Amino acid sequence: MDQLLPFLPMILGCAAALGVAGIVKGVTSLGLPLVGLPLLTLFVDVRLAVALLMIPLVLSNLLQAIQGEGTFALARRFWPELLCLAGGTLIGTALFAALDRQVLLLTIGALSLLFATVSLLHPSMVVPPRAERWLGPPITFVSGVIGGMSTLFGPLLAIYLVGLRLPRDTFVKVISLLYLTSASFLLLGGTAQGTAGPRELLLSLLAMIPVYGGMVIGQRIRERIDPERFRFLVLGVVWVSGLNLIRMGLGY
Repeated sequence: MDQLLPFLPMILGCAAALGVAGIVKGVTSLGLPLVGLPLLTLFVDVRLAVALLMIPLVLSNLLQAIQGEGTFALARRFWPELLCLAGGTLIGTALFAALDRQVLLLTIGALSLLFATVSLLHPSMVVPPRAERWLGPPITFVSGVIGGMSTLFGPLLAIYLVGLRLPRDTFVKVISLLYLTSASFLLLGGTAQGTAGPRELLLSLLAMIPVYGGMVIGQRIRERIDPERFRFLVLGVVWVSGLNLIRMGLGY
C-alpha cells in the first residue's frame, strides 16, 4: 500500500479524467478519446494515455452498440463504412510513430472547428441518401487513419452522421458500431506494433471502471434531451474538442 501512495494523485487524476469522459460518452455517444485523451495527458504521457483508452474504447462502444434492436440491420447498411474504417485504422496505427503529432493535432482541430461551425450555422444541411454510398467510405477511411494515429476518430464521423439526420437512438447505435470497429482494430494494431503490452492492457482494463460509471450517469442525462438539443450538443462537443486539439498542437 505504501508503494502506491506516491502514485495516488496520478491514479485519482486519471480516474477523474476517465469518469468525465465516460459522462460525455454516455450523453453524446462520442467524446471518450476527445475528452479523455487531453485530460489524461495532464497526469501521464501521451503513449500511456492512448494505451489506457484502448480497452474502454472497445467495451464502451460494444455496450452502446448492442443496446436496443436493429443492430444487425444497421451493420448491413453501413458495412462499407465499417470496412473502410477498419483498413484506415490499421494504416494509422502503423504510422503512429512516424508522423508529427503536433501537425496532426492542429489539422484535426482545425477541421473539427470548420465542420462543426458550418453545421451549427447551417442546421438545415444534410447528406442526401443518394450521397451516402459514395461519401461514407472515404470519410470513414480518413477517420480510421487519423484515429489509428491518435484515437481521435470522432470529429469527422460525428459530423457525417449528423448530416444523415439519423434519429437520436439510431445515431448512438451507428456511431457506436463505427467506434467499436475502429477501437477493435486500434487495439489489434497497437498490440501488433508493441505500443500496448500486458501492463498497459491491464491498466486499460481497469480504466473501464470509471468510464462505465460515467457512462451510466451520462445515459440518464441523455434520456432527458430532445433530438434537436442532442444534435446541438454533439456538434458542441466536436467544436470544443477542436479548440482543445489546437491547444494541444500548439503546446499549451
